[in-house]
Amino acid sequence: MINRKLFLFLTAIAFLFISGYLGIGYVLYNTLADIDGRCGNHRLNRPDRFTDVRDYWEDYDFNPEPYYMPVYEEVTFDSREDGITISGWYVEQDPKAPAVIVVHGLGSCKFSVTALAPAGMLARNGFNVLLIDVRDAGDSTWEDGRSAIGNEEYLDVLGAFDWLVREKSVSPSQIGLFGNSMGAATSLIAFTQEPAVGAVFVDSPFDNLPQIIREELAREGYPQFLFRSGIWMAWLTSGDQLLAFNPNEALEEANGRPIFIVHGTGDQRIGVHHSLQLQEKAEMIDAPVEIWIVDGVDHVRALVAFPDEYESRAVAFFSNALKNNQ
Repeated sequence: MINRKLFLFLTAIAFLFISGYLGIGYVLYNTLADIDGRCGNHRLNRPDRFTDVRDYWEDYDFNPEPYYMPVYEEVTFDSREDGITISGWYVEQDPKAPAVIVVHGLGSCKFSVTALAPAGMLARNGFNVLLIDVRDAGDSTWEDGRSAIGNEEYLDVLGAFDWLVREKSVSPSQIGLFGNSMGAATSLIAFTQEPAVGAVFVDSPFDNLPQIIREELAREGYPQFLFRSGIWMAWLTSGDQLLAFNPNEALEEANGRPIFIVHGTGDQRIGVHHSLQLQEKAEMIDAPVEIWIVDGVDHVRALVAFPDEYESRAVAFFSNALKNNQ
């Protein structure tokens, strides 16, 4: 009888512990992955008229007017995942020119100046540009309002790639990807999964998912041992497999395709050590990676800190990577 009571007691304790652990994981997942409504006031922007609506770059005197794109087309197309429709803006400069897909960051959208400004830099230098909203952002399909940290969103980027090939007759090797922050990780995963993509340029990326998730927990004041509970609850509640792919796999799958990385040493959101880890790995396996480390610059701010150099580097990179494929 005593042993049975002890067994039931220990079983109850274990049940309470597991339930609590998973319950906390659910709260964490909902809190950290929730992107509901984060596009917000960005919606005032359009390719032909945009500003830093939310003062993300308020510490810099940035004039966006030189990067306005007066002629653009509103487009929609299918993601590579059934049932997901992606919204985009297509800016065509020359039907025969290379094209770059611009991918926004976490909780952002194609309406954000952080997507529109680099798109404008490329467009005014003759590139065709496709800005997209990934799922659960902007005008694309609302799935569950949570980010899968690139592990689903990469299929939306590849839907954009397919649309350019099918509807605009762009050669696959003349299509590049540009992404910042979470969009950088999404772009690297898409680059890994589609070997026909010509090149990828990423701003403030992270190296691997387990590390960035643990760092995000620490940044928000949560103990890192809760890492697994959040991963499990993402899978149980949304079917999101947050560890399915890692951005750093792009280095192993590059196969001669060029990668450009820019990161500020003052980045308070995704530490520069992530890009330095990518650089170290690239050197070990001789991957074609070019890296620009910008001293003292915070998250996704190299563009406004050094706009001329940023534009020059991005244009030179995509010119060498994509135009040589014509």
